[in-house]
Amino acid sequence: MRLEPSSASPVLATELLVYLDSSYPETLDVNDFNATLFNNNDEEYERVLYVMSVDDSAKSVKIKFPGAYSGSYYIQLSSTQYGRLDSDVLQLDVHGTVTSFSPTEGSKYGGTLITIIGENFGTVITDNPVMIAGDYCYV
Repeated sequence: MRLEPSSASPVLATELLVYLDSSYPETLDVNDFNATLFNNNDEEYERVLYVMSVDDSAKSVKIKFPGAYSGSYYIQLSSTQYGRLDSDVLQLDVHGTVTSFSPTEGSKYGGTLITIIGENFGTVITDNPVMIAGDYCYV
């Protein structure tokens, strides 16, 4: 099994795809699957996730991840027919990261176009607020 993507934003809902082994014996049925999120560092943290759909031809299960505190998690996928599926490989890294930005200097009066590079940004501009020196910027 594999999980795509393997990382997600802590604040944005993300659709995750779990690809089962191609030898999975049955036709996939969305009602047959349950998904639970666990925190790698907190044994008591458990969150049920919504199984959105399945694609039998791709042997994939689509799960809605609603966000969580930054950290390392794993997803446990289970089938009512076959029980728990191997979850060791379904690791999810939850973080938002800025790796670089340029330019590093600009006019004190504003108007400088800044490029921000990183991971797990949203595709909607309002998902990515930017604040510089206490002022919000237009994205």
